Amino acid sequence: MEGTGTNNNVIEENTAFGNSNGLYLTAGTQGNIIHANTFTGNPAVQTDVDHPSDSGVDILNAANAGDNAFVGNVCMTSVNAPCSALGPSLTASPNPIQIAGGTILGQTTISWSAPDAQVVEVHLGSPNGPLFAQGGSRGSAKTGTWVPEGLTFYLQDVTGGSPLTSDYTLATLVVHLQPAGN
Repeated sequence: MEGTGTNNNVIEENTAFGNSNGLYLTAGTQGNIIHANTFTGNPAVQTDVDHPSDSGVDILNAANAGDNAFVGNVCMTSVNAPCSALGPSLTASPNPIQIAGGTILGQTTISWSAPDAQVVEVHLGSPNGPLFAQGGSRGSAKTGTWVPEGLTFYLQDVTGGSPLTSDYTLATLVVHLQPAGN
């Protein structure tokens, strides 16, 4: 959004990733509502030739403070604009796990991201179930060939000694098995 006259627009429910900047508002823009957008992975590999000093954020607001409204956007980096961090996630690859013959157990890799936590643990079956993995805010760990159908993994925030209760569960993940060829 560039220049005076770029006013009173609603930018809503968009996704921008892999750009030089996700959203760039120049000085003079005003009255715009930026609502419920997701901006991640900005900048991409390329650099911004036109604005090299401004490159590298998901939202860059060069307009006067308060001239535009930012409501409920999700991003990782911003300058002069509020930016809610991406929430925690827990994934398995593969999921479902392909199994052959009469096999009833599988193997996968569990990955986690918890931007607002410093120390996390991944537990099996419940928030205080057997410990599977622990680490910082991002990581991954490979299981052995012991994962049954429907096993639930729990991502727990244990920063500062937080207890292993549902109050500190950041994400859950159910892993499934699938016979090969289905």
